[in-house]
Amino acid sequence: MKINKLSVESFRQFYDPQEVKFAAESKNVTLIIGANGAGKTGIFRAMIYGLYGHQSLQQDDSDSKVHLVNFKRLQENTGRPVSAKVSLEFENEGKTYQLVREIAEVMQGEKIQELGEKVSLLSQNESGETILSLNNAKDVAEFISSILPEEVRNFFFFDAENLQLLNDLSGKSSFVQIKQNIQDLLQISTLSRGAKVLHQLYTIQMNDISNQSGDPEIKKLSQLISDDKDTIKELKSQNDVNQKAISAANSEIDDLNKQLADNKRLQDEKKDIDAQEQIKNTALEAKKSILKNMTVDLEPFSAILSRDIFDKTLVQVKDMREKQRDVFAKQVLQQSLQNGKCMMCGNDLGKDPQAQKHVQQLLDNYHSSELSGILDLIEGANDRISEDYKRLPDKMNSNYQYLVSNVDKVQKAQTSIDKKMDLVSSNLEKINNLIDKEDHTLPKLKQDIQDKQFLITKNNAKIAQLVENLANNQKDRDTKIKKQNQLDVKRQIAEKTNHLETRLRQILNDYDSNARKELAHQVRVLFNQLVTGQDQHLIRQITISDNYDMQIIGDNGANLLNDISEGQKQVLSLAFIFALAKLASKGRKSEIDFPLFVDTPFARLDSQIRDHIIKETPKLSSQWVLLLTDTEYTNREKQSFVESNAVGTSYQLQKNNDGKTEIQVTSLI
Repeated sequence: MKINKLSVESFRQFYDPQEVKFAAESKNVTLIIGANGAGKTGIFRAMIYGLYGHQSLQQDDSDSKVHLVNFKRLQENTGRPVSAKVSLEFENEGKTYQLVREIAEVMQGEKIQELGEKVSLLSQNESGETILSLNNAKDVAEFISSILPEEVRNFFFFDAENLQLLNDLSGKSSFVQIKQNIQDLLQISTLSRGAKVLHQLYTIQMNDISNQSGDPEIKKLSQLISDDKDTIKELKSQNDVNQKAISAANSEIDDLNKQLADNKRLQDEKKDIDAQEQIKNTALEAKKSILKNMTVDLEPFSAILSRDIFDKTLVQVKDMREKQRDVFAKQVLQQSLQNGKCMMCGNDLGKDPQAQKHVQQLLDNYHSSELSGILDLIEGANDRISEDYKRLPDKMNSNYQYLVSNVDKVQKAQTSIDKKMDLVSSNLEKINNLIDKEDHTLPKLKQDIQDKQFLITKNNAKIAQLVENLANNQKDRDTKIKKQNQLDVKRQIAEKTNHLETRLRQILNDYDSNARKELAHQVRVLFNQLVTGQDQHLIRQITISDNYDMQIIGDNGANLLNDISEGQKQVLSLAFIFALAKLASKGRKSEIDFPLFVDTPFARLDSQIRDHIIKETPKLSSQWVLLLTDTEYTNREKQSFVESNAVGTSYQLQKNNDGKTEIQVTSLI
């Protein structure tokens, strides 16, 4: 497929009719340069809309409607329909085609309403006779898909800044779609459909034989065979889904482990901060408790200050005590009755009722002077003060040392926290997220893998048993059919159909396997061709699984897909696209038959890689169209394009003061 010309009218930023002619042959590079908002993506959108009728691109907000008619045109014609028109002229297999799409919209107040679309595809021979004319959207879509399938157009028309190809090829996207797209392009799907047709034919033939046999046993065996095949197909499908889920989980685990490894210092610092916070909080609680205890212990100190007074008073108390009429203290009598034992002689009052009665009488008749109670209080207070005097200083000193120790712990912990927080604070959300993933996401992913591996093993055991049952039932059915001579010929025909299906599936598997090996080999070769010398030994091997997951193996044997830079990923994506195009175009008229249309091609590439890409890409693509920002097209890039001698046409998008964009032919020099 070669794109000759794109024309737009009243489309997006392009108020007036504008045109781009695309370079080809020996000078096959087309440059379209413009500032952001000037209309680069508008041209990209026009290409996609023209070819496939898609109004939205991958980067568009899915919640917002995209309007294609020029806004100024709509405002000038409020209440009246306005049409935007995109025309594409392209060649394929020696024939030239004109594809035209129109979409009409009308502005009512502030609302824009879409009115309808028209599409036409026309091809004429050299004498002007029409050889193809299509006006139905479905017919046009089928024709374009026969050249460049819609499902694979993202390989050749893409925004490099948002390129997700490697994510699609590393188990992070829908593997079913990416696998189907590649197999469609490599025509593997055609073989697969052929095998399915043969399988359906064989099933129909055997069901017909079973019905004609009139033998209920044969019908029963046929039904069992059909059921077992359906069950085997379902179990294999489950295994495919589970295996892909395992691959995706392993890929996610690799990503998480890399993130954890890259941020290990931050995590360690955060964990240390958490530990220091715990130390600080424990010390603060201890400090609070000590201060409370010290406050309680300070209360007796006021009494201790009167200790000298008590020393002098106790001599007088002793004198006064001797002058009291009390022979023994009232407390002695009370305590003796309470304990049942005389506090003076030690006799057991319980065994001597008379003695107990005597003590009770003494207590009843006891007369104590008022002074005795006061003397008791003074002596008791003195005893307490003496005890506090001996105990409290040591206790207060111990508490003070403990208080100082905990205050020191708080200060040291806070100093450590403050020192580490400068590093951690700006990444706190990221660290907490990683810690949560380490504690919860990783274990869950590993458990999911284990669960799905168990299901696969369980399903494989069931499949093995079903395959055995299937073989036995087919053998029994064939034996019974052979006994009916009139059906044996039909059985032999059905067996040939089955044999053809088996052989075709073997061819399919071999072709698919060889295609993946060749694709992986070409990706590595082309990657080395596109990168500069320092990266040419980065990849030791590339493998592509039967689900088209890609692994990039480095010298250490590890998968590098998550470790290479964004620029290297973009180069690897380009290498994959070129390799895919090269493989898909085998047997066609030209070796590489697909254009490469790239928006923002250099955003992730450093200057050295840019120079190398500019030099090598024209050799690998039949047409290379670049939509460049002014930051991607500096004097250095301009010089590289001049040296490549591959630029055929160059355009500048010029946005005027009234908001209209014009496409102006410009020169490299």
